[in-house]
Amino acid sequence: MIYYTCSYIPLEVLMGSDIEFQRLMRSSPTSSHELGCNLCGYAKTVYQKGMELDSNDCLLIVDSCDAMRRVGDLLDEHSLANVFILRLPWKRDGESVRFLAVEIQRLVYFLESSGISVDLREGILRFNKLVDFVQANEKRLAAGDLSDLYFQALNGMQATYTSKYGATPGKSRLAITGGITDIGALDAAVKKTGGVIVMNDTCLGARPFSERTQEKPDPFQAVAERLLKWRSPCARFSEGEFRSNGEVDATVFVAPKFCDFYDFVRPKDGKSVYRIELDYPINSQGQLSTRIGALMEKNSVRSASPSKEGMKMLFAGVDSGSTTTNAVLIDKEGRIIFSKTLKTGVRASNTAEALIAEMTEVASKEGKRIGKCVSTGYGRLLVSSASDRITEISCHARGVFELFPEARGIIDVGGQDSKVIRLSPDGNVDDFAMNDKCAAGTGRFLEVTAAALELEIDEMALMARKRNKDISISSVCTVFAESEVVSLIGMGERIENISSGLFRAIAKRVGAMYSRLGSPVPLVFTGGVARNSGVVDALKELFGTEIIVPEAPEIVGAFGAALIARDSVVED
Repeated sequence: MIYYTCSYIPLEVLMGSDIEFQRLMRSSPTSSHELGCNLCGYAKTVYQKGMELDSNDCLLIVDSCDAMRRVGDLLDEHSLANVFILRLPWKRDGESVRFLAVEIQRLVYFLESSGISVDLREGILRFNKLVDFVQANEKRLAAGDLSDLYFQALNGMQATYTSKYGATPGKSRLAITGGITDIGALDAAVKKTGGVIVMNDTCLGARPFSERTQEKPDPFQAVAERLLKWRSPCARFSEGEFRSNGEVDATVFVAPKFCDFYDFVRPKDGKSVYRIELDYPINSQGQLSTRIGALMEKNSVRSASPSKEGMKMLFAGVDSGSTTTNAVLIDKEGRIIFSKTLKTGVRASNTAEALIAEMTEVASKEGKRIGKCVSTGYGRLLVSSASDRITEISCHARGVFELFPEARGIIDVGGQDSKVIRLSPDGNVDDFAMNDKCAAGTGRFLEVTAAALELEIDEMALMARKRNKDISISSVCTVFAESEVVSLIGMGERIENISSGLFRAIAKRVGAMYSRLGSPVPLVFTGGVARNSGVVDALKELFGTEIIVPEAPEIVGAFGAALIARDSVVED
């Protein structure tokens, strides 16, 4: 069996043999002291698979980056498989094509030395037929069928379909580009948010099949030219900028975590493009769905005039968060009729439904009914009574813009995540950044460290104002910060100074995201943590600007959800 790890391994060579081959894809990456920790998940996946192979297998690797070069060297030394490392040029000029042609010759010699005969001219004919098949079908397929088309083609096969499945009318059409990612998990996340992937321009998608190999006297030269003239080259050859495709509603630009190259490639700024850093394989569907959902929503136009029927209605928003659930009921003018906050508890759906029942009763006493309810927050999909489910990114943006039309930036710090949003002058989401992978810089960080100080969180804020010196809490991890606090207490450090240091640690974490978005002002602080004066003071000190805190910052997301519910009731 032949396994290969990169689309710069020429399929013409593999298809010119009669041996089964397979593109090495999803697996659970392993840890190894030889690899280190700051290595992309795909490189770890390759290492794990390589160590599982035996002497009857061949593993073909490309030194496309330092990580793969390191993995290749380790496997060449330790794997039982026959390992080949193809050297990739750094440019795409004529000399580079000649260099790659020699490398392809070396690959063929390696396979033949391993007892695998290769007819390259026959391989080119087979590959070109496969390219024709892929190009004839990719435009009519979407989602899982599109992914399957590419996955089968990467293994030299033509996929078969019993139905002509395409993009469902009314769904947001997404394109995927950038580096390697777990396409199956991405498909599922996009589907969960009501969208569909209709274009995949990654190395696991259209990129390897974008061009036929020309028939030339020197087949090695022809294959090398095809490999170095893709329409979307790997980031190894990138000029550092990516432009989105105008045929889709939005584009997700995937930057693999710890990647040597994609970390320095930036999509050209635009409302329809979102750069997202993902590990391989993807390990958090819920967080990914929030990010994808916010991308699809940020260009939606939701303002409309209420109909006459809408004037008899009230509109509800429910923000189901990890710590608390907030509910807001508004009238057609956007005035808040009712609001309430409850602890989410272990059954988020029950808490949300109890609040909806209470709002229904309030509406009934007003002689009206709830015309529409929109849910938001991490638990939004669990709210069965909601008519629509919108990400907290869009809801906070809508709520803030209603309250403060002049606002251009939003910081939202909740119980388990924090986010920064940049608004356009018309209130749409221009861009956003999220910290949803750990509790650093969130309400949970405050809870844990306050417990270590044996203080209430509000007491910490009062203490921080009495500090007599600035100390730095170096650990951004909540667990390590707790240990650092205990150590500082043991060293006799004043509680006032420690409290202040903890607030500044949160501010620095949030500040990194704020700076990444261009430090937009005026700035509004939402979420339950915005009630803590210690965090507000630390942010003001760090940013050197005033921060607007709403009267009830914890309900802004639910208020925005209610406004979106109202805005969607349009005239017939």
